[in-house]
Amino acid sequence: MTILEIIEAVCKNVGLDVPDNVVANTRREYVELVQFSKEAGDECARRVDWAALRSTATITGTGTNDNFALPAGFSRLTIGNAVSVGGVPIRGGVSQDEWFTLTPTTGTPRYFRVSGTSSISFYPYPAIGVPISVSCQTKNWCSNGTSTWNGDTDTPLIPDDLIVKGTIWRFKRKSGQDFSDYLAEFEAVLTDMAGTDMRERSPWQ
Repeated sequence: MTILEIIEAVCKNVGLDVPDNVVANTRREYVELVQFSKEAGDECARRVDWAALRSTATITGTGTNDNFALPAGFSRLTIGNAVSVGGVPIRGGVSQDEWFTLTPTTGTPRYFRVSGTSSISFYPYPAIGVPISVSCQTKNWCSNGTSTWNGDTDTPLIPDDLIVKGTIWRFKRKSGQDFSDYLAEFEAVLTDMAGTDMRERSPWQ
């Protein structure tokens, strides 16, 4: 579904007129719905490791103590062995104090340290040309490569039904209406879809 189709579905549920356009629409109700749909997208991307939002980046060593840039839109590393060199996992979770006690040296990385959402460092420092694989989740859940709507034809990379339901309960809450049933439905669908999204998982996991 496009964002226009998402808002059309929401309007039919909350009793608003169906608009011809939404992203550039200045009518207050539609401005709010577009904002609520963005918040729903942000929440879904934050709470679930969707397969569509997973990517793998390759960082190339320089032989020095560099802070390597993480991919644009980086949210978090994937669960498991997210960072590896030559197929061998690199250990993370090194504190800042521990990191600064390490003696500078170049070699095969055994540890990594992520600084915020912008950079990653390795120890020992990877030699020039050594490729390091980093598997991560992006916060950019929209088809336009961002985490916001730019046009009426934009689509979410996460289940559009969740965007619809997440927008409805937010609109109900803002309007002072009872939204508990709508929120409960959103949570139930989120749980179901999160459990079946990663196709490599067994059905009982």
